[in-house]
Amino acid sequence: PKTLADKVVWTLDVGEHVGCILDEFMEDGCILGAIYSDADAPPVSSPDKFRLQFKDGGSVEYDRSNGAMNIVCKGVANLVADGDVTVKAPSVTLDTPQTTCTGQLTV
Repeated sequence: PKTLADKVVWTLDVGEHVGCILDEFMEDGCILGAIYSDADAPPVSSPDKFRLQFKDGGSVEYDRSNGAMNIVCKGVANLVADGDVTVKAPSVTLDTPQTTCTGQLTV
């Protein structure tokens, strides 16, 4: 997908069904990508949804039909920014048994 200035890696799993292209002597080639099957069906069927589904149950999904984005993280989630972070929404809910703020807090 990307290998120069920006890089993307999505390592295939052992045993994953893939499509390949090979030279005429079948000595050199590359993997074009994984292939869905009945045993390994796509995680969503809607053409409006983009979804990354992980083995541990984590996921990232965007639905372009309604603009909804959902992220499920099964472990620690961190957002690190070198600049300011702004959350702009009609309403924000923090559903947690404990909230900790460090540094100055302006309300």
